[in-house]
Amino acid sequence: SKGSGGSGRSVREGSNRLNPRYDERFENDPTPSRDVVEVYRGDIDDDETSSSLALVHYRGGLDEFEIGRNFALSPDPLDRVVGADVLAQLGWGDQTFLAETVHVLIPMLKDEDSRVVASAVIALGYRGDPQTIPYLIGQSTHDDGDVRFGVCYALAGKEDPEAIKTLIRLSKDPDTSVRDWSLFALGSQTELDSAEIREALFEGLQDPDCEARGEAMVGLANRGDLRAKAAILQELQRDEVGILCIEAAGKMASHEFAPYLKALLEFADSDVDPYLRRVTEKSLEACSLHD
Repeated sequence: SKGSGGSGRSVREGSNRLNPRYDERFENDPTPSRDVVEVYRGDIDDDETSSSLALVHYRGGLDEFEIGRNFALSPDPLDRVVGADVLAQLGWGDQTFLAETVHVLIPMLKDEDSRVVASAVIALGYRGDPQTIPYLIGQSTHDDGDVRFGVCYALAGKEDPEAIKTLIRLSKDPDTSVRDWSLFALGSQTELDSAEIREALFEGLQDPDCEARGEAMVGLANRGDLRAKAAILQELQRDEVGILCIEAAGKMASHEFAPYLKALLEFADSDVDPYLRRVTEKSLEACSLHD
């Protein structure tokens, strides 16, 4: 699955009728939320250290909101990045303080620091308020590729017509990550099907980036568009074959793919990723059953 910017997507485990985001680990953690945020802020630029805001997001109360807002209003741009990350996922799926966080985040889209803008865009994506879509679209022409990537991330799964138009336009962006994510959003994050979406995916088959091409293949295969077949065959014959191409082959399920998938399994060494092997086996099975 795709990764994300900001503080990362929290995994919800366990459930409780009174508190649907109940998690024993977080319930028993006495660490003050401010301490968690301070550690996160200290590690944010350290590639060797990974700190999480999951405890703060899990709590998602007034204290956590106030901490996030105070950081977001700081004169220090790094503080503002942290503030956006805190506000992004308060309450997880319960979306606590939704209106209040959106009220803080929208003005951050005008921040002079592009890193702050990117974090605010992604945070608004997590908040999921449909009223913010025009504000997100407004950042789709930002000079910074990270901001445009954030727009793709935030609009993924949205079926608003203007959001789809924006994703189609961004599928031709000069930034590889932006093209990759927009093709993922168009191909796999919506069930909408239109000539415009298919054309964007078809053009994506020629992308110089392997993963972007793979997203286009999966998207067309999801829609049963046979124009992906030649591209999948060509990709399967490359020296290195991406997992998205293999997934697309299984979705399209042509017997013409089977020899190449079988060869991938036969020549794979023992260190091959177990998930990659399972996907290849599943696709091979689907193709072998197809006349």
